[in-house]
Amino acid sequence: MKRRKNDNRKVLVITLIILTVLGVLSQPENSPVSGGINLATKWLFRLTASAAATLDSASAGDPSAEAEALRRENAELRRQMADYLDVKAENERLWKYYDLKKTNPSYQIVPSNVIRRDVNDDFYSFTLDAGTSVGVKVNAPVITEDGLVGWVCQADAATCKVKTVLSPDTKATVQDKRTGDSGILSGSVSLSDKNLTGMNKLAEGHQLRQGDMIVTAGTGGLYPAGLLVGEVQSVEFNKYDASRSAVIKPYVDVRNITSAAVITGFNETGRVVRADEE
Repeated sequence: MKRRKNDNRKVLVITLIILTVLGVLSQPENSPVSGGINLATKWLFRLTASAAATLDSASAGDPSAEAEALRRENAELRRQMADYLDVKAENERLWKYYDLKKTNPSYQIVPSNVIRRDVNDDFYSFTLDAGTSVGVKVNAPVITEDGLVGWVCQADAATCKVKTVLSPDTKATVQDKRTGDSGILSGSVSLSDKNLTGMNKLAEGHQLRQGDMIVTAGTGGLYPAGLLVGEVQSVEFNKYDASRSAVIKPYVDVRNITSAAVITGFNETGRVVRADEE
């Protein structure tokens, strides 16, 4: 009779955990409902651990085969908890891009993790765990929730390599949000270690000034219009060739990111709208 009571208790706990997990995954991370469910989940985990300890104690006087079965069941419970935490982390990662996706429904976004960095690259290129099997293509923009970080330069079925906005190989048309002045985003060795990049080919009469917001212009079809890039740190004039440029500080510290998202599709005629612009 004691064994049956313990089994019923364990079934109840497992059922409650499954229902809680489903509830969490259906809610935004910052919602009041999600917060309450997360709190309940924490106590359910404690209850499960307590139940498992009780079962282990009860099995002390049982035959060895029954004790081994109970240990396997406890190990399975711990594995399910680990799987839940993995799914919860993925859910949190998806919610980072919720507002951007909601206000730009044409966006197709693939969140991914940085799995490797090229230590020999002065411009901090990295590899993501997303590839052609999920729609990633060469030249696709790569972003975080704070703005543009680069573009896909190579891709296979499971991974893709990203060149960052710090690289001189990046040639994105960008513009000043305040004035509309445009230029070409492209990095340099002298700027990359400071997490800075350049905005080149400015017109002679440009009106850029320190602190201005720089966004993608959307011309050429590779980048959506309005993606956040960074802010103007300084404006420079080259007396040798009379060219004008600006130093841009990206909104993202490209050197240290651990996750990003690839934009695999968007409406080329549309403009990226941020949630705070609605």
